[in-house]
Amino acid sequence: MARRHEFRPGDWESAAVRVDEIISAHSGEDPFEEALKLLVAKLAHESSGAADVPFLWQKPHTCAAHEVNRLLAHAGERWRGILEPGAEIRLSGPEIARCAAVLGEVRLLADDLVGLDSIFEFMVNKAAKGQKGQYFTPRHVISEVVKMVRPAAGEQVLDPACGSGGFLCHALRQEPRCSAWGFDQDARAVRVARVMMAASGQPAARVQRSDSLRRPACRSSAKTTPIIEELMRQQEPEFAGFDVVLTNPPFAGDVGSEYAGAYELARGRRVERDVLFVERCVELLRPGGRLAMILPYNKVGGAAWAYLRSWLLLQVRVVAVLGLGRNTFQPHTGQKACVIIGVRRPQSMPQKPNEEILFFISEHAGKDHRGRLAFAEDGRTIHHDLGEATPLVRRRFHELFQGG
Repeated sequence: MARRHEFRPGDWESAAVRVDEIISAHSGEDPFEEALKLLVAKLAHESSGAADVPFLWQKPHTCAAHEVNRLLAHAGERWRGILEPGAEIRLSGPEIARCAAVLGEVRLLADDLVGLDSIFEFMVNKAAKGQKGQYFTPRHVISEVVKMVRPAAGEQVLDPACGSGGFLCHALRQEPRCSAWGFDQDARAVRVARVMMAASGQPAARVQRSDSLRRPACRSSAKTTPIIEELMRQQEPEFAGFDVVLTNPPFAGDVGSEYAGAYELARGRRVERDVLFVERCVELLRPGGRLAMILPYNKVGGAAWAYLRSWLLLQVRVVAVLGLGRNTFQPHTGQKACVIIGVRRPQSMPQKPNEEILFFISEHAGKDHRGRLAFAEDGRTIHHDLGEATPLVRRRFHELFQGG
């Protein structure tokens, strides 16, 4: 017999699971859509200065839906682009009250949005993203990678496969004065990322639904989403590339024949999505721009992909390679992956250079084999060793590029 999930106050995933259970078991509505509306309403509630007042406190069941819809209307006006016009809650008063009792235990705008990020990560992961080879990056991995690359004030940061916006939000958390831009094909992930951007104080419109692999050389009448460069030049006519690209692109998925002639790495070879993302990310960087990209281990070490590594070394000064633990993407996959960190060269090298690269192997992934977070003795700090590489990578950036 299935056991109902027990809500544990202060446990973000527990809150997400419990709200999902309530909606799934009692309403017949789409759990993602209704949970998203409730979270946006609670964000509007907290941001209005009422964070110390429990969410929907003492509201009778007959008034609960009206109050949520009032908050949604307020959110739609304040954070344009995060909701469909006229969006309204479809849950009944008792269901709203039960969900509100769970959400009343959490502060979404506290702790640098860690709680909101955790709840959204659960919601979007539940939408079966793994079948497309898209596995959301654990936030402790994102945090350390962002620290290594270190976005600066005024820099434009891109994630062309942004998912729920983890890299974007952590970049803004480290440097609120940078400009973060995200693109993704998954409509639900884009909506979540827009909410996270709005909660971070950034325009929600800086996250767009788009096929990031689409470039001028592979135009198609069937494609209606904007090409990234064209969108950026509408904002900034002199746009010449992003300063920082942080991304974990999909590891799998059919990309279609139209890309074969548009990408150098696809000509005469089988077309794989993550390989095309390597070329596209380099293209989207300005010369001197910094790259941090997660790739499956076979692309970094497999003999069949030697041509990919050779091409990358001609285009990018690779500073470091960080091998992630096998449990990093559990419970979705045990596939090993690496983080490639480097700087785009001013121009392609004529031959492969002989340059020193820092290599690190993580021995503590911060998760067990079931995908549960592994905590240190204090019960709060995630037990991982990624931070040991951070000062060494930053020092190498400083030595080679004078702070780059």
